[in-house]
Amino acid sequence: MNSPPPSNRPGNRWRTNAGSSRSSSHIDTPGIHPPSPSLLFVEIFLAAMLLFALFVSPILGSLIDAFADSDSDGPGVSEVAEISVFTIFVLTLGFQIAQGCFPWIHSRRRGFTIGQDWHFHSKLPGDLGTGALMALGCFAGAQVATLGTAWLVGLSNTDDASNTDILVDNQGSPWIIGLVFLVIVGAPLAEELLFRGFLLRTLQRRFGSIFAIFASSLFFAIPHWQADASWQETIVLLSALGVVGLVLAVGTVVTGRLGPAIIAHLVFNATGTLIALFA
Repeated sequence: MNSPPPSNRPGNRWRTNAGSSRSSSHIDTPGIHPPSPSLLFVEIFLAAMLLFALFVSPILGSLIDAFADSDSDGPGVSEVAEISVFTIFVLTLGFQIAQGCFPWIHSRRRGFTIGQDWHFHSKLPGDLGTGALMALGCFAGAQVATLGTAWLVGLSNTDDASNTDILVDNQGSPWIIGLVFLVIVGAPLAEELLFRGFLLRTLQRRFGSIFAIFASSLFFAIPHWQADASWQETIVLLSALGVVGLVLAVGTVVTGRLGPAIIAHLVFNATGTLIALFA
């Protein structure tokens, strides 16, 4: 991912206006691979899996939380916690695989690469500095959004308006290492490819950059819903992550590639994880 792959597609820069010329679309220009229509069924399956995870995961989280809080006649607390960590690890891994594979399958079916379609490449070492600046923007934006929405909804303690509780509460579990890896490495790769790659790029082609930035940020925040959080905590958390999505989306549009956003996302997640586990 160190340098952008060659592209036969004219207009490789992202269009900033809705209804842009179709000369830059995949319909009018050939890809570097022959199209594979047979992959359509795989693409539909992955899309259904993503939608299922997006809307059903809060319900699954609620069931897991209710099981963990069951009466003393059930399994022991440590055993329940172990089941919860393992279940969340498996669900998160499956969701990230679907997030990463769907854009790739969608491109491959039409004969393109994810570099051509979604600008999945970087320019090192310059993107390291750009990604670091974007990460600072994520931290600042998330803090402002947290304080602002907490004041609006009357939430005095924002400590629980977070999605790191599973890491903090289960540091002794052997599955915690896998979860940390998925949070720090898996999420930046998979989520950027899906939300700032496929979704942002697709919406931008049809509706323009402004709509694409805000819509992709909203869809980025929704899957981070915490089933056991209060409505105030949920609003604060989703607002903060929505602002993070805005920063990453703007950075992607400005730079024209996913490298800086992936680096910023990795730094943001890694810092948050280290603070949650060791602060």
